[in-house]
Parts: sequence; C-alpha cells; structure tokens
Amino acid sequence: MRKSIIICLVVLFGLVTSCASVPSIPEWVKKTPSPDAKYTYFVGSSSAKDSATALNDATAALIAGIMQYMGVSISVASSAEARASLSEYEAQITQTVKTEAKGRLSGFEVVEKFIEQDKKSGLYTVHVLARYETKELNKEKARMESLLKEKADAVAIPEQKGDAAANEGLLIDAIRAYAEAMSAAASSEVENAQIKLARNAKKASELAATLRLAILSPSNIEIQLGGAKVPFITVKLIANRGGREEGVPGAPIAITYPRRLTSGRIGTATQQVFTNQDGIVSFDVPPIELAGKYQVTAQLDFGSIADILGGLPKWALPYIDALESELSGIRASMSYKVISAAKNVPTAIGVYLKSEAQKGSLDPEPFSKSLEEALVNEGFSIFTTKISAESGQPDIDRLRAIAPAEAMRFVLACVELISIGKEDGFFIASVAGSLSAIDLIEGNTLYSGSKGAQGMGLSEAEAISSALRTLGGQVFAKELLAALR
Repeated sequence: MRKSIIICLVVLFGLVTSCASVPSIPEWVKKTPSPDAKYTYFVGSSSAKDSATALNDATAALIAGIMQYMGVSISVASSAEARASLSEYEAQITQTVKTEAKGRLSGFEVVEKFIEQDKKSGLYTVHVLARYETKELNKEKARMESLLKEKADAVAIPEQKGDAAANEGLLIDAIRAYAEAMSAAASSEVENAQIKLARNAKKASELAATLRLAILSPSNIEIQLGGAKVPFITVKLIANRGGREEGVPGAPIAITYPRRLTSGRIGTATQQVFTNQDGIVSFDVPPIELAGKYQVTAQLDFGSIADILGGLPKWALPYIDALESELSGIRASMSYKVISAAKNVPTAIGVYLKSEAQKGSLDPEPFSKSLEEALVNEGFSIFTTKISAESGQPDIDRLRAIAPAEAMRFVLACVELISIGKEDGFFIASVAGSLSAIDLIEGNTLYSGSKGAQGMGLSEAEAISSALRTLGGQVFAKELLAALR
C-alpha cells in the first residue's frame, strides 16, 4: 500500500513539473487585442528552424499587418520618395522589434514577445505583440496616403484637365493635357500604368482626328513685283465632332512662307500665330523681291506636345506614332505668283566673249539659251541677238541699232572662261560674266552685276557648257527677275 502511494506521488510530481516547464500561451497570440482608447494592437507570428529567422519573419508579418491597416502596398508605390519613405518606415519598425527600444518610431512600441518550440519538428514559433498610438498611426497613414497619391494624381489630374478642356472646345489644350497624363503614366509605377497611358493616347488621337485646317483666303493669286499689294493667308482650324463643325480657339499655327536669303537663293521662314475665338487666323506674307511661283503652308504647331511625348519610353512608341501621325496631318497650303511688269516689255538678249582668244573653246550659246528659257518661263518676250566681241562692248547707239525693232530693253552679257581642270575623273570648269539690263528708250541702266559659276562634266566642253547654263539660267536669271520692274 505504501509502495502504491509513493508511485502515485512520483507520477503526480512529474505531471506538475511538466506543466510548470511549458509556459501558457498568451491570449493575444490566440486573438489580437481590440483597439482601446489609446492604442491599436498588431500581432506578427511566424515559424522557422531557428528563432532568429522566425523573429525576422514575424516582424515582416507585423509590418504587413500595419500596412494592411493603412491600406498601403509597395506595389502601389508610385514615386521614389514614396518607396524610400516606406523602406525607412519598415526599417524603423524592424529595429524597434529587435531592440524593443522606445521612441524610435513615435507612438509605436513592442509590448511582448512569445517564443515556443515544437519538440517533434524542432520549429521555433515567434509571436510579437506591438501597440501603436492610434493618433500617431492615423497620422502616419495620412502621410503615406499623400505620398502614394502623388503619382496617381500626376496621371489623373492632367487627364481630368484634358476632359474639361475638350468639353469647352479647347481641343489643343486637351490634347496637350492628355500627353502630360501619358508622360506621367509612362514614368511611374502606378497600377495599370500602360492601360492609363493607352487610354489617354486614345483620347488625344481621337481629338486630333477631328481636326482639319481650311484655307479661307483665295489661292493662285498674282502679286505685282514691287507693288503695294502683299499676299495673305487666312486659315481656320475646324473640329468635326458628332457631325458638327466648330472653330478651335487658341490653337498655335505655324505659317511657313518663302523668303529670299542673303545669298540670293529662295529659302523659307516660319512664324507662329494663334487662332482667335472662332478658330481663324490671318497672316500677311512678307513680300519677296523675286518673280516666281510660291507656296505658303499653315500647319498645326504641336511642338510643345511633341516635347512631352519625346520623354516617353520605347514601349510607348506605337502610341506616340499614332498621335503624332494625326497631328502632323493637320496642314493646308495656298499658292501665289509674283509677276514682274518687265515681262510685258519686249527685251533683247545679246552675249559676247570677253576675250577673242577664247572664241574656239568658249561658246556663249548655252548661257544665252538658258537665260532666255528662264525668262520666257516667267512670261517675258525675248529676242536673241548675236554680238561680236571684235568691237568690244557696244554703246547704247549700237545696241539700239542691232536690237529688233520691237525691243524696248537690252540685256547685254559678257562671259569668260576662268579655269578648267580635272578631279576624280570629272572636268570642272569655272566661268564668270558681267551683265547689264539697259532701257533702250531712256538709255539708263536698270541692272548691272558680275557673277561666277562652276560646272562639271565628263569632257571639257561638257563642263564649260554646264557652267554657262548655271550662270545664265540660274544666277543671272534670278538677278534679273528680282531687279526688273
């Protein structure tokens, strides 16, 4: 009997000892405490083969719980500032959990840790209970939301501006705003960035497709060279939306018009103008002192939009191309002609050689033919007269004598061969000439000048002929068309 009592006592002692060696699981492990008047509670738990790893993972779970409360996720972070702030915030929580220090993160502290080991698997399970002053937690939540909202607003705000501008009929402003939204989406990590970029690109392209430029001013007009009348272009930017056409105000229009360069050649200049409230703009084309046919072009100036699109990444190229293709097609042109009253004055042309010694190697006919052809193309009435170089430059009386009876003006030219050489299998000739346009009635000189030109050919004769044609049909022809009235 005594032996049985001893055995029972031993067993009972063992049970008591066993129970005393296993700590009881805290209630907060089973269920996260509800918020009280001051704090909001968070619990993070995790298991691993070693307690250090389990603690790290439990800390990560704790952070995830806090982020979930805030409604914040790294995947939604849309700016470097937001990502950096989140990373720093997580690091502060991690250090607080590891060191259990207070004051590192305002209002946040670790209340308790509970570690247990499963004897069978050997796994450690770590539970961390932390509390956060609700007032400070909500401050942090508001700060994070503000950071994460910045880039989303960078897309949403210009898109909303674009929608508003489109409703007001300010279509160019709307397209520019959509381009800004595209740029914001392409340069961020907001959710559905490509979808947002594509949506704004579609809006911009659809608006651009409704636009066209119409010429309101007359085309193919004739302007007298040196006259008071100047050509002008009037265009209207029209949007066709839902079958209704309306003018687009405040749109930048680039007017490209001809101008004479200091070299004497014809170039172009461009000036930006803006449509009025009716979508109309007029531009007086600066006069050009050279007879000929010219063109003025009006085009939607979307340079500021192209600058925005230029910063988009390569994957956005199809959207950029589609929009710029629509915008670049918004253009219209008008033609006009500058005519010279000189074309109504019968004119004789005579050419002679400066040096009789070049008579065998230099034929002036290519010069005279090309000059005559250029003037005839502009409506001049031309008579060609042969002049011998033997008597030198003829005076006014001799010119009157040899000119056809109908001629009222005489274009007298003298040409010479300067040099001829060979380079890379081609002959290169340099020629020079002086030319005067003389009024046979009054005897005064209307134009006088000296010019030079070069020509290339497979033979000396071909090179010289090419140089003479350039000198007559291009260089001196332009001089006469600009000078004669």
